[in-house]
Amino acid sequence: MTVVPETTEQDLDPRVLRDVFGTFPSGVVAVAGRVGGQLIGLAASSFTSVSIDPPLVSFSVARTSNTWPALREAGQLGISVLADHHDQLCRQLAGPADSRFDDLALRTSPGGAVLLDEAVATFTCSIHQEVDAGDHVIVLLRVHTVRADGDLSPLVFHESGFKRLHRDDLDPATLDGRINGEPVREGEPGGAEDAA
Repeated sequence: MTVVPETTEQDLDPRVLRDVFGTFPSGVVAVAGRVGGQLIGLAASSFTSVSIDPPLVSFSVARTSNTWPALREAGQLGISVLADHHDQLCRQLAGPADSRFDDLALRTSPGGAVLLDEAVATFTCSIHQEVDAGDHVIVLLRVHTVRADGDLSPLVFHESGFKRLHRDDLDPATLDGRINGEPVREGEPGGAEDAA
């Protein structure tokens, strides 16, 4: 096992932060909308669920983004969870703005949300709140509709590269409700009532 020395706040440079942040795997989404007849979108690896009541999700976008000021003008935004065969599509969404949607199968909601047909899941949303957060903006979105395709697996972004989920060596029956192989008893720390 490689041990990396601990850093202090004054030692944190952007490369160190990116490398350490990258140890946490995340999914990748397309955030897209139609504004004035034009399709606008970006790829984000910071998407997360936030709240069930009200239904909220979020993603973060750099304050320097040239896309977000235009995209935020859409009446609704579409969030499409990219599937594990979408690595090239993700690169396309990060490329030149005028060709991001070339040859993509998609649909548009009446409110302007742009959703990819082959996504693992889609969310039709509207902006709930924007929160300044350092060099990024956290965008909270109110969810209006959802759809999921249980047969697809998500694209994973990990250590600055795209990966796929592998479940071959896991038996869900032996993991369900267990911690370190031992059954979790109700009333003990870590029991079902403690799970969030």
